[in-house]
Amino acid sequence: MIRVLDCVAQQHDLRLVALSAVICALGCFATVTLMARTDARGRVLVRTLLPAAIIFGGSIWALHFVAMLAFRPSAHVAYDLGYTAASIVVAIVGTLAALTLWSRLSAAPLGIALAGILLGLAITSMHYLGVGAMRASSLVMLDPNYVVASILISVAFSALALARAGALTSLGRRVEVTGWLALAICGLHFTGMTAVTVAPIRLQDGESYVLGSTLLALAVAAISLTVLIAGLVALAMQQHLSQRALRELDRMRLLSNLAHEVLFIHRDGHVVEVNQAGTRLFAMPAEQIIGKPMLALFAEADAPGLLRRTRCRSEELRPEEFEIRTAIGTHVPVELSCRTIEFGGRPATAVALRDLTDRRRDEARIRHLALHDALTDLPNRYLLEQRLGPALDAAALDGTGVAVIYLDLDRFKAVNDRHGHAAGDALLVQAAKRMLTELRPTDTLARVGGDEFVVVLSGTRAPQQVAEVGSRLIASLRRPFQLDDHRVEIGASAGVALYPGDGSTAETLLRAADTALYQVKDEGRGVVRFFEAAMDAQLQARRQLEHELGGAITRDELQLFYQPIVNARTGEIETFEALIRWQHPERGFISPGEFIPVAEQANLIGQIGEWVIDTACAAAVAWAQAWRVSVNVSPTQFRQSDVPAIVAAALARHGLDPARLVVEITESVFIQDATKAVQVLTDLRGLGVRLALDDFGTGYSSLSYLQQFRFDKIKVDQSFVRRLGQNVDTLAIVRAIVNLGHNLGLQVTVEGVETIEQLAILRDLRCEQMQGYLFARPTPVLATTELDRARLRALFAAPSIKAHA
Repeated sequence: MIRVLDCVAQQHDLRLVALSAVICALGCFATVTLMARTDARGRVLVRTLLPAAIIFGGSIWALHFVAMLAFRPSAHVAYDLGYTAASIVVAIVGTLAALTLWSRLSAAPLGIALAGILLGLAITSMHYLGVGAMRASSLVMLDPNYVVASILISVAFSALALARAGALTSLGRRVEVTGWLALAICGLHFTGMTAVTVAPIRLQDGESYVLGSTLLALAVAAISLTVLIAGLVALAMQQHLSQRALRELDRMRLLSNLAHEVLFIHRDGHVVEVNQAGTRLFAMPAEQIIGKPMLALFAEADAPGLLRRTRCRSEELRPEEFEIRTAIGTHVPVELSCRTIEFGGRPATAVALRDLTDRRRDEARIRHLALHDALTDLPNRYLLEQRLGPALDAAALDGTGVAVIYLDLDRFKAVNDRHGHAAGDALLVQAAKRMLTELRPTDTLARVGGDEFVVVLSGTRAPQQVAEVGSRLIASLRRPFQLDDHRVEIGASAGVALYPGDGSTAETLLRAADTALYQVKDEGRGVVRFFEAAMDAQLQARRQLEHELGGAITRDELQLFYQPIVNARTGEIETFEALIRWQHPERGFISPGEFIPVAEQANLIGQIGEWVIDTACAAAVAWAQAWRVSVNVSPTQFRQSDVPAIVAAALARHGLDPARLVVEITESVFIQDATKAVQVLTDLRGLGVRLALDDFGTGYSSLSYLQQFRFDKIKVDQSFVRRLGQNVDTLAIVRAIVNLGHNLGLQVTVEGVETIEQLAILRDLRCEQMQGYLFARPTPVLATTELDRARLRALFAAPSIKAHA
C-alpha cells in the first residue's frame, strides 16, 4: 500500500491525477444514474444499458490515459494505436456484458458475483491493454504480485458495487455505488501502475510510434469532455425524472387522499405509503404506519389468508373480507382488494380497504327489520315461525307442551276512526309493552297483523296455566290507555291452541288458535277460548265460501237488486241504488253483509266491484227513463283498484251519460291516505259522475272530509232515522246534518225511512231525497209501473201524511 501511495505521489502529476479522479467520478455517477433508470423500469433496455456501458468504458479509458499522462517515468513514452483502440472497445463491450448480466440476474447472489467478476475483468483488461500500448526508450516490466492484487481489487469493488445497486432510488445509494465503482477503477489503476517498472534501453532505429503524448492528450481530452457532458446530461436527466416522479407521487397522494377507501402500498411485506383515510381508520399517524409489517395491521387470525394471497397473481385475486387492528386495539371489518403496481421505480402491491362497519350495521338492521315489526319491534310472523318450530321439537323431546295464544284487540278500529292512525299506532306500542310485562323472557310475543298478536308459551303442561296467562294478558289490555290528551279503553280476545293435542306443526297450531279466536269474536269477545275440533269445521265452511265466491262471477251467480231513491217533496223516483246479492246454488240468496267481508279478505273485492259498476251502467242504459243509478265502492276497492279507470271504461263501453252515475263512498276511504283519496275523487269528478258521501255522521271527523272535498250530496245514516220520534237528541242531530248540507250547497239523502211518522219528520226538515222500505224494497226488477209510482206520490200527499202522523 505504501508503494502504491509513493507511486501516486512521486511518479504522477497530482493535478492530472485529480482530473482523472473527477472524470472517473462523473462517469461513474452518470453510469449509476442510467443503471437506476434500468432498475426503475424493471426490464432490460439496450438503449439504456448501451449508453451506460459507453460512459463507463470511456470513464475507465479516460482515467487510465489521463493518469498515464500524469505518469512521469524517466523515458520518452508513446502509445501503440491498435492497443489503445482495443483497450476502449474492451472496456465498453465488457461493461455492457456485465451490466446485461447484472440486470438479468440481480435477484441471485451468484448472478451478481458473476456480473462483478465480468465488470472487474473488463476494467482490468482495459488497463493492461493500455499499459501494453506503451512504447518507451526503457524496458517496461510488471510485478506479478501487484498485478494480481490489482485484479482482485477491481473484481471485489465491482461485485460490491453491483450488489449495492439493487435499489438506486435514493441519492445516497447512488453516491455509494458511484464510490465503489470509482474505487474499482482507481484501485486497479494505481495498484497496477505500482507494478510497472521502467528500465532504460536504447531504442531501435525505425521503430514506429504512432501515438505520441500530444495526440494522446487530445484524444483523452475529447473522450474526457464526452464523459463530462454525458455525466452532466445524466445528472440533468436524473433531476428531471426525480422531479417528475415527485410530482406524480404528489398527484397520486392527492388522489388517494380524496378517496374514501383506505389505500396503502407495501413492498416485501412492509408499508411504504398510506393515504389519509388509512390514518383515520388505523387511528395512528402515517409515520407510525409506514415501515410497519403489513401483517401487523391485521388481526392475527387473518395472517394465513393474507399470506395465501401473496402467493397468487393479482389478476386471480378477488376481494375478501378481513379484520384490521386499530391503534386502540379494536377490530374493524374490511374488504381487501389488491393489485401489483410500480411505485418508486420498483414493483409493489397496492391495497384498498373498504370499511365494512356501516355495511355490517346496515345488514344487521335489515336482518332485524326482516324479522321484527317496524312499529312495535316485536318479532313478526316469519321470526315467530322460526322460534315456534324449535320449541315444538324441544317439547317433543322432553315431553312438555307448547301453547299458542292468538290475540286480537277489541274496538281498535274505533280508536283509528275516532282519533286517527297516529293514535292507533301509539296504542299498539303501549299494548305490546303491557303484554311483555306479563310474559317470561323465554316466551315469544309477535305481531302478525294490524291489531293481531301471537304468544308462544314454551314448557307448559296444564291448560289452567295457559288460561291464567291469557286472562292476565286480556286484563292488562282492559286497563285504560292514555294517548296524548285522550283516555282510551279497549279490550282483547284470545284463542288458544295446545301442542300436541291441537296440532303437531307450527302451521296447524297457528291455524287452530286463529280459529278459536274467530269463535271468541262470534260469541262476544273479551275472553279466552281454547280450540275445539268443531271450530275447524266452521273455519272450513268459511274457506269453502271464499272458494265458491271466487267463481261466482263466471258462474253468473251475482245479481244486482235496485232500490229507489225518491224526491222528498213529490215522491217521484230520481235514482236507483244498485245493491249486490249472491244467488248461491245451494244456500240461496246470501246478503252482502255475509260475503263482502270475505271478498275483502280474499282480495276479490276489486273484481266484484268492477262487475257491479259495469253491470249497473249496462242496466241504466236500458231503462225507460233517464233515472240515475247509484253504486257503492268499498273502501278496500277504493284503495286497491283504479276506480276512475274502471268507471271511465264502463261509461264508454255502454254509452251511459256520466251525469246519470252516482258513486257512493264511506268516510273510511280517507283514513289511510286522505291525499290519495282526494286525488281519486277529483279524477272521478273530472269524468262528470256525481259523488255521494254515504253513512255520514258515523265515522271519524266527518266535517273534515267535507272540507277536503266537495261532494254532490251526503247520505244520512239509517241508524239516526230509526230513533226519530223516540229521542230528542237524534232529531237535533239529523236537523243539524240537514242544515249543514244545505248551508254547504249539498243535496241531502236520508236512508232507512220505514214509517209514515219518520217521513213526516223528515219532510219538515226539508231534506231533498229519501230511501227506505216505506217506499220499496230492493228487487231485481225496477218497481216503475204507473201503479207503483202513483202509490209513491200518494205517500207524499199532505193529507195522507197528516192522517198517519
